[in-house]
Amino acid sequence: MMIDQEVLNLFAGNAAAMAEGDAPHLAAQKLPDGVERIKDLPYTGNQDGAVDTEAKTAHLLDIYKPADSPDDALLPVIVDFHGGGLYYGNKENNECRDMLLTARGFAVVNANYRLVPTVSFPSQLKDAMAVLEWVAAHGAEYGLDTSRVCVTGDSAGGALALYLCAANGSAQLAAALGVKPCAIDVRALAVTSGMFRLSGGVHATALSYYGRGYFQTPDDHVMMNPYLDLDKLVVDAGEGLPPVYMVTSVEDFIADNSYELARILHARHRDHAMKVWARGGERPLGHVFNITQAGDQEASEAREAIADIADFCKAYCA
Repeated sequence: MMIDQEVLNLFAGNAAAMAEGDAPHLAAQKLPDGVERIKDLPYTGNQDGAVDTEAKTAHLLDIYKPADSPDDALLPVIVDFHGGGLYYGNKENNECRDMLLTARGFAVVNANYRLVPTVSFPSQLKDAMAVLEWVAAHGAEYGLDTSRVCVTGDSAGGALALYLCAANGSAQLAAALGVKPCAIDVRALAVTSGMFRLSGGVHATALSYYGRGYFQTPDDHVMMNPYLDLDKLVVDAGEGLPPVYMVTSVEDFIADNSYELARILHARHRDHAMKVWARGGERPLGHVFNITQAGDQEASEAREAIADIADFCKAYCA
């Protein structure tokens, strides 16, 4: 199915605007000291056959570890998927926040994935599962404890992380979503400003346009339409869905998504917690604030939100 030019222009224009908005804080941020960075590891085997720069960079991941961790130490792991509406962004946007998580005793795997409209959402879900499979196969080589793995994501990366964890915990659901569970038992899922709804809801008009890129073929629609209902996703994931922690704020323009998922998790008796930040004092606590303000050493709310994510994950990695 061809994506019409109007929608392609929408994705391109929004991606350019988001890049312009991110540029100042990325340029100003100070990356934390005391972190070992292992950059640009390929997590699939098709890098040499990639035909363009985007394809070559989409399947790369970074690992961040405390620089003073012993060589023989196996660290609990947080796997991160960046936000950006599924059509924008890269792992460098989250690098500073993820490096701060290492100070809490974690190794962090920060992954790229292919973007809409080059691919649709089911292919992105396959990329996310490939990241988990890489961690299962190679994590121990880099000091990662593959028995203690958590997943995080922000904004649309939070949706990707939710569908990944749901599919990974249920072979039946995974088959319905076109993937296979991997050997890793995800301990916890933590999401900042999750864009869990991929259709309908308060933002139905905008999502009706984005959906033409998210679900590009009849097969995409047949596969995904039943699971755009978050309640069905949670029910079919069953007990395999890990505990979920949601971070949002009253200044987050899609806070309603977190409220909705929290309502469903509560009704279905799934382990979860949510923190809703009040209006910020010195700084607005808007969408994904613990990402965008991570490099500001004076942003105490962002630092506290990062610590809360680490504490939630740590509680399930004992």
